[in-house]
Amino acid sequence: MGGDGVELLWPGKYGAAGERAPLPSTGEVIAVDLRLGGPPAVGADRLILADNLAASDALLAAWRGSVDLIYIDPPFGTGQKFSRTIALAGGEELRAPAFEDRWAGGLGGYLAMLDPRLRLCHALLAARGSLYVHVDPIVAHPVKLLLDEIFGAGCFQREIVWRIGWLSGFKTRARNWIRNHDTIFFYTRDPGRFTFNKQLLPYPPGYVRRDGSPPKGLGAPIDDVWNAGPGDLALRGRESLDSIQIKSFSREKTGWATQKNESLLRRIIGASSNPGDLVADLFCGSGTTLAVAAAMGRRFVGCDRSAAAIHVARGRLRGLGAAFELCSLRPGGEAAAHAGARATVEAAGDGARPSLVVQWRGDEPWAAAVELVRYAPKAGAEAAAALALEWVDTWALCPDAQPLTPALEVSRRAGAVLARVGSVKVAATGATEVAWVLWVVDVLGGESRWRYRLRFSSEGALVGVQAGDEDGPEDRSMASAEGRGAVDEDGLKDRSVERA
Repeated sequence: MGGDGVELLWPGKYGAAGERAPLPSTGEVIAVDLRLGGPPAVGADRLILADNLAASDALLAAWRGSVDLIYIDPPFGTGQKFSRTIALAGGEELRAPAFEDRWAGGLGGYLAMLDPRLRLCHALLAARGSLYVHVDPIVAHPVKLLLDEIFGAGCFQREIVWRIGWLSGFKTRARNWIRNHDTIFFYTRDPGRFTFNKQLLPYPPGYVRRDGSPPKGLGAPIDDVWNAGPGDLALRGRESLDSIQIKSFSREKTGWATQKNESLLRRIIGASSNPGDLVADLFCGSGTTLAVAAAMGRRFVGCDRSAAAIHVARGRLRGLGAAFELCSLRPGGEAAAHAGARATVEAAGDGARPSLVVQWRGDEPWAAAVELVRYAPKAGAEAAAALALEWVDTWALCPDAQPLTPALEVSRRAGAVLARVGSVKVAATGATEVAWVLWVVDVLGGESRWRYRLRFSSEGALVGVQAGDEDGPEDRSMASAEGRGAVDEDGLKDRSVERA
């Protein structure tokens, strides 16, 4: 309850005995599934595929009171299903399911979802930390009351109104004032001390003070109404604050329906963090916050329950050359009990062969998980420049003796956005070495096969991966838990192998 006696209520807020519902804890721990781009910052630079409630709880173990800035753009309670648009070769587009914004119980269910997550945000924030919550006008009022209750009304700093941009199209037909803004609530952990770097905009041409004299400052301070004044409206290109969703040709677009501008996040991150600070986005979606944080020299952590979101965010971070860890959650102790080798194997294409990156890891006894991480078809330098899974139509794992008969789960086009980002378990009960073929058909009709041999210890832990030729019988590169594989003349290279 707020200090003034005003309280927001919803079903499930209190238990049967009248006590505040405790924060749920699953006891899960964060497990590193894949390291990309070299060693990331210690304990940071993570992209987590998990429900953010469980992920935030797991993050508390290491980062309670340590996150300098949290920005979240949660669902708005619209009741809609959202999809991701994927551009394919030949100008075609594929729409794949992304996430649902539906909550049982309507607004009460929405608040029941958001409440524990905001409480965990409060616990994660550093003493000088800040929280920005991006919502729409429909849910803004109850969310503001909820934030007042969790943080304290005195920790509220500003309600930022973000004008989305120009008006056109269907929404202008409404017989009403046309809605054209979102709301961003700015709270701090401690209202008396928090990081804030005042942001300025250049004075417009011809600007003078009221007395007619020229300005003396470095620029005009930014107020809490964004993309509406002359300074903001003068911004062009990547600095413009007009929503990329209304820009037909924005190069930032990833196909994620609720993606926000990098310019918006640059303003927030620049104001409320410093280089080296830790920035978190617990509803990371397409990864805009993480990409901007990385580009601005901040550490980052993001999570999302949608594998499609993680797939998009990972691609953006890889495009920046960022080093980070791709993570998921495991029951406490499980990862240590069944730890095995991890091997990232890359086949470098040359225009005559495809390029691909495959990640193997040992998750449990006598089994391994494989993930097709990146792929580019046999189509020359132009296609290879877009080393991404959108080129894949079908991929599967097959027994080596029957390479044309997929024996395990097949991922269809955009299949890398299925559960666990397209990973497939390879059963090997009772064997110390098994042979498998990775079979890929791309959207251009090309078909390729690569052979792999997996070695297991007597206890069933994955200890090594041998990567053979593309469509050839001979094994040429070796990866083990004890060392690194060498590059062979066919371009197969083991990039990293380590104990979990």
